[in-house]
Amino acid sequence: MTHYRIIGSIWLLFGLAGFSLTAIDCLRLLRMGEPLTGGAAVSDFIGSGFCAIAAAASVGLRRGRRWARVVSGLIAVLLGLYCLSFLAMVGLEFGAFTYALCWLGLAFVAYALTVLAICRPHERNTG
Repeated sequence: MTHYRIIGSIWLLFGLAGFSLTAIDCLRLLRMGEPLTGGAAVSDFIGSGFCAIAAAASVGLRRGRRWARVVSGLIAVLLGLYCLSFLAMVGLEFGAFTYALCWLGLAFVAYALTVLAICRPHERNTG
């Protein structure tokens, strides 16, 4: 259960930070006078939805819910694919910090998927 709390805390941090950053970017687009119909706004809305789902799954993981395990697995796979595509297409173009952050994200995805596959606290034998 400790692993679930660790993963849930990281998803909550990821969800809240990402949601606030996408909201700030939407406000920046509005302040520049751009309509919220372009590709940047659409990616902000998709990102904010992804972050909101991650924050909701974190609450479920901390309580050991089955649905949160499934949702967290899907989020982890999507995050892993995003990090891999970022590393393949961009690499070191945005700097060493972003490059290292993508590798850290892949390490977290591997940890989360391993824990979700092995540890299942809701399937305890009671009889």
